[in-house]
Amino acid sequence: MKKKLLIILGALGGFIAVCLILCFTLFSLKTVEVDFRTSTSVITGQAEEIIKSGEFGYGGSVIFMGKKNPAAKIEKSFPYIKVINIETVFPSKYIIHCSERQQVYAIELNDKTYICDEDFKVLEIKDGRYEDVESSAILFKGLRVKNANALAGEFLEIDNKVDLYSSFIKNNRLLHEQKAIIKSIETGLMKNDINKEEQYISLQTYSGQTFILKNAVDRLDFKVMHMLNVYSQIYSLIGKAIDREKPAEGDNVWTKEKLDTARVEIRSFYLQEGHEESDMRIDIYPQNMDN
Repeated sequence: MKKKLLIILGALGGFIAVCLILCFTLFSLKTVEVDFRTSTSVITGQAEEIIKSGEFGYGGSVIFMGKKNPAAKIEKSFPYIKVINIETVFPSKYIIHCSERQQVYAIELNDKTYICDEDFKVLEIKDGRYEDVESSAILFKGLRVKNANALAGEFLEIDNKVDLYSSFIKNNRLLHEQKAIIKSIETGLMKNDINKEEQYISLQTYSGQTFILKNAVDRLDFKVMHMLNVYSQIYSLIGKAIDREKPAEGDNVWTKEKLDTARVEIRSFYLQEGHEESDMRIDIYPQNMDN
C-alpha cells in the first residue's frame, strides 16, 4: 500500500513538474503589442515606449503573471492612455487594448490649471489661470479637490464630483458638442424652497444663457435633457410674455437681447405625485430679475 502511494505521488509530482515546465517555456511571455481602440493624436507613434513603460516580465508565464501593475505603470507614464484591458493570446503574447483620453475639464488649483478627462484623471498641468477658447477643455469651478498637488497621470479626489459628462452622452451630446455649448461649469450649494441646502450645477453657455440645475445629484440625466430642449428652443419665446400671468407688453416681453442673457432654472418637483420621473419644473428669467 505504501509503495503504491509513493508511485501515485511520484506520478503526480512528475505531472506537475511537466506542467510547470510547459508554463515557463511554451507559455512564457515573448511578445507584447498595443491595440488602439480610438483615434490618437497625443500618443501617436509611441507604441514601443508604451510597452516599455509597462515593465513586462518577459520569460514569465502568461498564465501566472498579473496585469494590474503593468496597466497602472502605463497609465502613470502616459497620462493620456486609458488601458481598457490586457489580453492574453496563447501561447506567449499580450495585447494592450487602450484608448486615448480626451481633454474634458479644466480645473484651477494653486495658480495652475489641471487639464482632466471625464474621470478627472490629470492629463496635463499648466502654469497660470485657464485661458478659455471654444472647443478646449471646459472650465469647472467649485470642485472640492482633496489632493490639490496631484501629478499628471494621477486622479483628482473630489468630494462633490458630479458625472455631468455622462449625462450629456446619454442625451446624445458627444464631447465636441458639449464643448461647443458649454463655456464653463460651476457647482456649489444653494438653499431650496424649503430652506435645505442642495448641490447645484450652473452652466454658462457660449450663447450667453446661464442654466442652473438644482439638486444636481437627483435625476441629473433628465435635467440635462430639459436643459438641451430649452437651449435649442429658447428663441421661440421672442414676443411672448415673461410673466405669463400679465399681458405681453412693455418690459414684460421677451426680446432677443433678454434671451441672450436669460437665466434658466431646472429642478425636480418636490412632490412627485401626478408627475412622471422625467418631469421637471423649468423657470426662465431675465438675467437681472430675481426669482
